[in-house]
Amino acid sequence: MKRSVKVWLGAVAVVGIVITAWFVVGEPEKEIAVAKVEIKTLEKPVPQLKADRKKVLEEKEEEDEFNPYESEAFKANIQQVADIFEENSKYPTHSQPVYDPEAVKEPEPYQFTEVDLPFPENDGDDSPIRIAAATDRYQYFVGDIIQMRVRLSGAPQDTFTEVEGVLSGANGDIPIALNFNAKDKSLTEFNAEFDTKLAPQGLLTPEMLAKISVKVGDRDLFTTVTFRVDQPSARVVGVLPARPEGPNLIIPLQVNVDQGGYYFLRSVLEDATTRLPLIELQAEGRLQLGNGILTLKAHIAALKRQASEGPYVLRSIKLHRGAETNEVYDRPGSSSQREYAVQGFPFSAYTDEQYTDEHAQERLDFLRDLGEVDNNEENLAE
Repeated sequence: MKRSVKVWLGAVAVVGIVITAWFVVGEPEKEIAVAKVEIKTLEKPVPQLKADRKKVLEEKEEEDEFNPYESEAFKANIQQVADIFEENSKYPTHSQPVYDPEAVKEPEPYQFTEVDLPFPENDGDDSPIRIAAATDRYQYFVGDIIQMRVRLSGAPQDTFTEVEGVLSGANGDIPIALNFNAKDKSLTEFNAEFDTKLAPQGLLTPEMLAKISVKVGDRDLFTTVTFRVDQPSARVVGVLPARPEGPNLIIPLQVNVDQGGYYFLRSVLEDATTRLPLIELQAEGRLQLGNGILTLKAHIAALKRQASEGPYVLRSIKLHRGAETNEVYDRPGSSSQREYAVQGFPFSAYTDEQYTDEHAQERLDFLRDLGEVDNNEENLAE
């Protein structure tokens, strides 16, 4: 019995070996064909493959690489910059003619502070109620009056409408309600104002928020407007009499300084008759605590270029104190008036001389060379 089992197991082992050999060796032609294919893919030497790949990458880098100094459009832009610089260099940096009145135009009240939001009643509401809320400007100072406006559109007619609000800062809400009154019977515009002098001490902070709630029928809607209220570092309180001195019209501004430091002043000189902006003026200097003077100078070359002997108006006055060592932010200053009258004089009252910047020609030559078209490139193009 034991011998029969051994014979049977031996027979099974032989059959297994035969089957395995058939799978491995049974189709030699197919195995050879696969081997040939594999050998065929490696006909090109490995070093040559690496060289070809390197060449492709280099060609791609050349295609992707862009040298702006070889771009005709870039050179044309540089020449345009050179033209502008050449014109501007005829005048002092503190007395530049206004070429585009729109560039120095004063923003209209509410122009850049409006927040306009839709309030759909549901996902399919194609004509939602819209609320546009704004303050008349973004920057205020302690003592200013804040004007606010809310415009309503898309609300059903003959619906009860009411607007309320409160001002809030980093230290909480100001406990004085904003009284919004309807401009007319259409109930589409509401106005309110707030005198910052009425705010309890400590509740007016630089970053402020007007929180406005609008009730339209049974719907309660909510929106906000942000603005700033700062304590001015200094205040322009008046313009002293102007006078011609050499080639300049001297315009002294009296400044009441609450925080000593280095100050920067900018303004626009305007023709009082035509109301056209003439010259952008700048001045800077260190001011001590108390009263100080910053002097604007309008150069005769700029005045003659704009063909105006006055009288003038000084407007768009921007004053700020530069951050000192270990300080992070500049501090804004204010002006007690939006504009000041400035006396004019005939051109004959000035020393008639052209302004000369001794470094201007060197800088202009650099710009011209940078934007110059290569003659060799032009010849190749022909």
